[in-house]
Order: sequence, then structure tokens, then C-alpha cells
Amino acid sequence: MDAHIDVLVIGAGLAGLVVANRLADRGRSVAVVEKRSGPGGRARTTELGDHLVNQGPHALFLEGEAIDGLRTLGIEPTGTPPPTRGSMALHGGRLHLLPSGPTSLLRTGLLSLRAKVETGRLLAGLPRTDPGPLDGVRVGDWLDGATSDPVARHLVEGVVRLSTYADPVSHRGLSAGAAVRQVVRGIGAGVLYLNGGWQQMVDALVDRAVRRGVRFGYGDPVATVDVDDTGLVVRTASTDVTARAVVVSAGGPSTAEHLTGATGLSGAVGPPARVSVLDLSLDRPPGHRFLLGLDEPVYGSVHGPPARLGPDGTAVLSLARYLGTDEQPDPDESRAALEAVATAMGVDPSMRLGERYLHAMTVTHGLPLADRGGSAGRPAVDATGLEGVFLAGDWVGPTGLLADAAVASAEEAADAALAATR
Repeated sequence: MDAHIDVLVIGAGLAGLVVANRLADRGRSVAVVEKRSGPGGRARTTELGDHLVNQGPHALFLEGEAIDGLRTLGIEPTGTPPPTRGSMALHGGRLHLLPSGPTSLLRTGLLSLRAKVETGRLLAGLPRTDPGPLDGVRVGDWLDGATSDPVARHLVEGVVRLSTYADPVSHRGLSAGAAVRQVVRGIGAGVLYLNGGWQQMVDALVDRAVRRGVRFGYGDPVATVDVDDTGLVVRTASTDVTARAVVVSAGGPSTAEHLTGATGLSGAVGPPARVSVLDLSLDRPPGHRFLLGLDEPVYGSVHGPPARLGPDGTAVLSLARYLGTDEQPDPDESRAALEAVATAMGVDPSMRLGERYLHAMTVTHGLPLADRGGSAGRPAVDATGLEGVFLAGDWVGPTGLLADAAVASAEEAADAALAATR
């Protein structure tokens, strides 16, 4: 890798790859360093025998900054919406058939007539709701005032959990405004399960960057970002690289604090959202394609098919248990809960070809908190206080959640690095 570069990007996850492409398009010399052996971060897809699995259940929102940012770079993700037939809701230990997916929850016998009217009015009104006044309202407090029926509340909690990947019961401090925006995206245009997994996007971004001259270095963790007479110096395990600007897109706020010496980043966001995950490759699809826990924080969905993730006739099932803020889950208990979901969906041992269990996977590094003003209170891309050093990631900037936040902050960080290297 060159010892002198215009911009050095730390981290080859989704945010770092978008930063690298945008800067290379503007004529900057760019290098990306990644401590792992390859690119992608949590967007990587791995092989499970003849099947492909993401790092936990992944879905790309069809209305959001991530897909818009990819399209701006000429990348069009391909995939299929999730299945709707063969869906179930779990409540009170009982299963309830959903004839046409999660949107048909209101047509089940689960809710009283009053609760159906109340919940239907709430969900139908969300697209017309201005989420701004809710940015500083805790999601738990919003739910307290949104419905008085306990079953209806569980239903709304399940929809919030499905859209945000965070449990509103244990993450009560999550900004209601951020949650509402995400729910509206989920029940509006919906999501895609990607063919070949999210590696499809990673490969497209890496290939595009390489064609534009971006250099990649893998397996070389960064120790610090320092300032000396020559400019910004990024010290890795193998070398020192001098850059005119640096974008830190690896890990969460504690990683950025460690690398740059910045303070206050961790306190500006909430706790990470985490899940326990069990991915199964099956010789055929189970009888039920989707399960949403309402009063239990569990989820199961057959991601392939509809997405192409394995040989014809087989299936990939992704199961998740959403973890609480301070929860230290027992591996056996979490796994048992996921196995119970698999059984409820119709999986028997004879169908199983392979499996992978992730005990406590980070979904997002920092939730937007109501007492910080929601997403607007997250650290800005220039929050390190170091001239020429910028941040990108799912915990940075005022826009979006999950991958949408990663790409939105990446675009803003790239623009800032561009201005710093004129």
C-alpha cells in the first residue's frame, strides 16, 4: 500500500466501501484497510455447505438511503420480497395463522373488535404521522399512550421489533420518531431478500472500487490515527500511512474513540442492538415461511427461497431472538428458544443439512435515544474534533437506521473528506 494517500478509509464494511467509491469517483487516491481477512463486515455472506447465509437475518429496505446510495453508484440490488403465505404470529404460547403475512394480523381472532379498530387506526395513521415531534419521546412512553389493549400493544411491539431489529420492551429509551420512520418504511414499500445474500452488494462495491484504483489491505488492524508534521498518520500493524484525510468506518463509537482519542462518542448514542441467531439449511422449505413473536422477542423467516441462496428445492431459514440492553444470554437458553421457533415453523431433524449459531451478534452499534433527540443526536461525521478525520457507520449522523444510516453517513463523510482534500 502507498505510504501517502489522499484518503485512508478504516473498515471495509458497507459504509467504508461506499465512502471509497464516492471519493474515487471524484479523483481522490483512496486506500481501505480492514482488520479482517476480507471485505463486507456484517454485510458478509458465508457458505453453509451448498447454501449461503448472511450475518443474521438481513433485509434491504426498498425505500431508504442504502438502496438509493447504491443506485447512485450504478448498483441495482436484485432479490425478492419476503414470503407472505404460510406466516404465523406467536402470542401467549399459541400460534396464529396469518393468511397474507404480518399485515393480516388484524384479521386474526387474536384481537378483540375494539383492539382491532384501535390498532388498525394506529398503524394506518403512521404514514401520515409527522415523526419529528416523536424524536424526543421514548418508544416505551409512545406505546403507553398509543394503545390501552395489552394484546394490541404486543402486536405493535412486534411490528416495531421487526422493522428496527430492536426490542421496544427492553429498549424503552429508543426514539419513537426513529422507530416510526422505520415502521413506515417496512409497511410501505417493504424489503428485499437478496439473491446470493448481501455479499452481492459487497462484491459489486469492491469490484467497482478496484476498477477506479482503490487499494485494499486486509488482515492489517489499525492501532491509532495520529497527527504529526506530515499530516494524518494511520499506524497499522505492518506500516504507517500518511493521508490528507481519514474516514473511520470500523466498529462502533468505542472503536472510534480508541483509534482517534476522541471522547463523548459512546455517550451520544444508546446501547447496541444485539440478537442471537440460528441459521439452518434445509432439504426442503418448512410448512410455515414466517413467524413473528408478539409477546416473545423471536423471529423466523425463510430467506431462500424466495432469494436464491441454495440449490433448487432446498431452503435457508434464519431465526433470531432479540436481546435486551444489558442481557447476558445463556447460550443454551437462547438456542433452545430458537430451536422451538424452528419446530413451530415445521422443521424436523430429518430436514436439516447444516446449521450455524451466533450467540450475541451486533445488529447496530448504537440506537438513537429519545433523550438525545433521536437520530439527530447521534455523533456528526466530524465529531472526533480532529481536522480531516471523519466518521461513518450505523451510529453516525442524523439519518436512517441500520444499513440506511451506514450509507447516509458514508455519503456525508465522503463529501467532508472531499472538501478536506481540495
